[in-house]
Amino acid sequence: MIRIVGAGLVVIVVVVLVYGYWFGRTHGSLYIMVLDVSEREHPKDVKAVELSFLDSGGTVLAQAIGIENFAAITVSSPAEYSCRDLELRPSTTTQEDWEPCFDRQSRWLPTWVRDVSSVDIHDDSCNIRRLPVSVSEHPDTWWLWWVPLRHIGGKPFTSFSFRILFSRAACSE
Repeated sequence: MIRIVGAGLVVIVVVVLVYGYWFGRTHGSLYIMVLDVSEREHPKDVKAVELSFLDSGGTVLAQAIGIENFAAITVSSPAEYSCRDLELRPSTTTQEDWEPCFDRQSRWLPTWVRDVSSVDIHDDSCNIRRLPVSVSEHPDTWWLWWVPLRHIGGKPFTSFSFRILFSRAACSE
């Protein structure tokens, strides 16, 4: 009887860990930072920008837009994976509105973000095509996700980030 209970507990722990690993590999969040490094000593954070993320063949995988007063750069295209409208709304957005959109977006991100090799940048005074970039990937501690502690709890997401550095000297008209 003790062996059956022990084996049952081991199976439960394995299933929970496998689920956590799977969820972390198939769900992600994205952070985008764009810095103008024209002045090496004083890099400027650029928020008002349009980005197109491209694969090695030049195919647009996704687009993102930032606006100055929003202070974030968010996915804008393809529209079915953009939560931009919800993010720009006044504080009337509820958790019930946000969750389905974020769930769709978080499942979609890992399907393309690792394939990005370059980005097209456009702002008011600068256009740069095919600037090489790479994504930083930070998997959550999926094996700890089930521990019922506030600072650890929740489902594991892989955090993806782009830190895009450009100089205005590379801008074209």
